[in-house]
Amino acid sequence: MKPLLWPIHRLREGYAVRDLPALASARLRGLSAQGWEDALNARETAGQVEVMRSTPRTLFLEITGRCPIVCLMCARRYRDWDYGDLSEEVFEKLTAVYQRVGITVLGGFGEPLVAANFDRCFSRLATLRAPVALQTSGYRLTEDRVRSLFEGRLRHLHISMDSPVEATYSSIRPKISFHDVQARIRQLVELKRAAPSDLPEIRVVFVAMRRNIEELPAMVDLVANMGADILTVQYVCVHSEEIRDESLFFHQEVANRVFDEAEARAEKVDVKLELPPRFGQPPSDARTKCTDPWQVAYVRWDGEVRPCCYAKASMGNLGDQSFWEIWNGPAYRELRRTVNSSQPPDFCLVCTAGRLCGVDDEKSHILLTRPE
Repeated sequence: MKPLLWPIHRLREGYAVRDLPALASARLRGLSAQGWEDALNARETAGQVEVMRSTPRTLFLEITGRCPIVCLMCARRYRDWDYGDLSEEVFEKLTAVYQRVGITVLGGFGEPLVAANFDRCFSRLATLRAPVALQTSGYRLTEDRVRSLFEGRLRHLHISMDSPVEATYSSIRPKISFHDVQARIRQLVELKRAAPSDLPEIRVVFVAMRRNIEELPAMVDLVANMGADILTVQYVCVHSEEIRDESLFFHQEVANRVFDEAEARAEKVDVKLELPPRFGQPPSDARTKCTDPWQVAYVRWDGEVRPCCYAKASMGNLGDQSFWEIWNGPAYRELRRTVNSSQPPDFCLVCTAGRLCGVDDEKSHILLTRPE
């Protein structure tokens, strides 16, 4: 890039004039703008500052709230749900933000691939050279879409697959072809090998519950056979009495035993396996601090900005304000002051990430009432 054009490009990416000297110094040290942003965000997070110069490292973009699948554990199955598609106006309003954040994740409580404008949004992000991840159940992940995702340099694909057994899989995720999801993963692996390319990283996400937990070691084998990069396991979050017994909170010995078996299997077949904390482990000396108010922003399909995927707290709406007005607005500043205090917001008390209550607390697994 020509030296005279460099400041113009940085300003177009949403950096302020006051950021240019620091960015120029970082460039002379061989650090990219993204690297400078990462370092700045790390310092601001460690210092728990209230007003940010850096952008979130993860921007969740819910381009649609619609999903026709209604999976067994999904909250929308048991509650009234409002839904729609992200407007073009709001999408374009974030243009400069996409180029600065660590990664834009196309995902949320809707299935992104059912959005009418998914292909246009992804193409636009690719044109901006914005780092992008996709969270999907695999619904409507066609052969052509796999090719376009690969050609658009998708960074990460997180694809849900909760069993290596077709009957179990179908009982959890109806309306999705068990065999088609496997075929799309294999297709993407072949495209990577033919390039050759390290991108996208393919992460299979397994939501662990009573009906599928003992199939986890076999799931490790399937992931190895498909050639995916990582298998990530999450505890199911229960939203209804109908499936309360699916929670592994009530089957802790089984969960811990199978996790041990899966870990041993993963080592044998050389699969990277990410497991949640086991039950009954010695408690940490101090609870984990939440970093989301400094590192995460979640944009709903209606333009509302939330601090994470489960908090029903609005930080502001992009229909009325700019991203920066929200990111450093009163709601975010108050959250940064209180989230790790002795009196966090009420919605933090039912956080299913378990930062406040931990894996051995039922509140980390059972969420029968809708947090406000």
